[in-house]
Amino acid sequence: MKRELERKQKKLTRNQRKIIVITVIILILLFIILGVIKLVKNSSLSNSLTVENITSNTINIKFSTREIVCDNVKITLTTTTNYDIYYYIDLKSEETAEDNNILNEITVNNTVITNTTNDISNDSIDNVNTISNNVDSVLYEPVKEKIDNSLYKKYNNGIIVENNATIYLKYANGKKFSDSAYSFEVNNIDKQGPKIGEIKTSATDSSITVSVEATDNSSSNFTYFFKLSENEEFTCTDNVNEYTFTDLEENKLYTIYVKVADEFGNESEAVTDCTSSKSEIPVEKQKYYIKINIAANTVTIYSTDENNEYTKPVKAMVCSTGKATPQSGTYNITYKYRWLALFGNVYGQYSTRIVGSILFHSVPYYKTEPNTLKYEEYDKLGTKASAGCIRLTVEDAKWIYDNVASGSTVEFYSDANNPGPLGKPTAQKISNNEYRDWDPTDPDPRNPWLGGSGEIIGSNNNNDEEENNNNSEITNNEIENNNNSNNEINNNIIDNSISNETSNSTSNSVFGENEIPWGTDD
Repeated sequence: MKRELERKQKKLTRNQRKIIVITVIILILLFIILGVIKLVKNSSLSNSLTVENITSNTINIKFSTREIVCDNVKITLTTTTNYDIYYYIDLKSEETAEDNNILNEITVNNTVITNTTNDISNDSIDNVNTISNNVDSVLYEPVKEKIDNSLYKKYNNGIIVENNATIYLKYANGKKFSDSAYSFEVNNIDKQGPKIGEIKTSATDSSITVSVEATDNSSSNFTYFFKLSENEEFTCTDNVNEYTFTDLEENKLYTIYVKVADEFGNESEAVTDCTSSKSEIPVEKQKYYIKINIAANTVTIYSTDENNEYTKPVKAMVCSTGKATPQSGTYNITYKYRWLALFGNVYGQYSTRIVGSILFHSVPYYKTEPNTLKYEEYDKLGTKASAGCIRLTVEDAKWIYDNVASGSTVEFYSDANNPGPLGKPTAQKISNNEYRDWDPTDPDPRNPWLGGSGEIIGSNNNNDEEENNNNSEITNNEIENNNNSNNEINNNIIDNSISNETSNSTSNSVFGENEIPWGTDD
């Protein structure tokens, strides 16, 4: 009897366990089913909901400044909707600042609006705005119709803009964004020096008088500086744009350095050549002839052979050309600039003007300091990467700056199959190196690539704290070309025979308006 009772109790216990297990399984399945149903409903609801696009009736944009400034601009946004506002800042691409005629105007529905008030009203801006250049409405940067939503940042209490840029706005509800972006321009930040125009010179046997023309969109008050050597101190003439150098050697070619500063402290420099003589000097043939192979992104320097023809290649350089680079034609070098402001608040070292807005210059820098290189652009040397200028290493840009006189000829051509008689040199890849904020070829004694400290007093280095490896390579061709370059530099000096008359007539011939259109892409 006792055993029978124990058997029944054990059987009951097993049945209870089965019931509990079955119940738990049913509950789990129920939760899963309910979760799937909820997920499907939410997904369906999410797909059915749309976030409206921003229009001039639902957004209000205010600037913190009423005029062109040399500082940052704060933008505040308000909306009549319950959506969150997200923004994307697109800095303007590289172009020469000298040819950017308007910094403070936008075009709205074919009407030019100048930012002279403290805000842009609801109906002031259409979905896509452009900069006006007093002649045509030109986009300096193509409108980015497809910007990944993950790049947008949520707006809180304001947007601080440090450089001229296009701002893109979207509404969002959770992770759901509006389809189209709403854009407007910020063009009232002036961190660029004045435009240096024509430099006129007149000479006697012992003196040279130089005058310079300068313009600026944000200032008409300039301070002028002049000197005859890169290592000299500038002579300041305050607001007088003319200066006379005296006690000079007769019939000597002088390099004249000019600097112009606006009232904000922004500066621009230029260089020209002039011979101290009141009589005409026979013009000898220029020392160098430069050919730029657009298709191969290669520059080759030629000197004369025994027949006085430019057939002797002396140096090859790797470069980056761009969409607006001339595809053919010959032009004559005019002015040179130690540092030149480029559009987009970047700067180029050792710039040499070829024609219009097209120059030789280094890879761009964030500041006029050699430790602020845009290293990702340096790694593009050898490919089409600029807006139209000829980007070079600092070593190569300086070689042209130092050795090729004003009036020298530059020829553009295209031959993808033959880069030139010396081939196409290569440039180091530096993005993964700890010294990447410096051009490896820069002769500056502080350059860490050359054993320098890399430190510049008062500068903000762009190095981040990543651990990087040096993947640089120097090919045999590059070494050979460098040897050729060194021999040429050591054995030759700048041609002293290009007369002042030739220099001036050449410079006047290449400054026609719109002679070479500037590119919209960089």
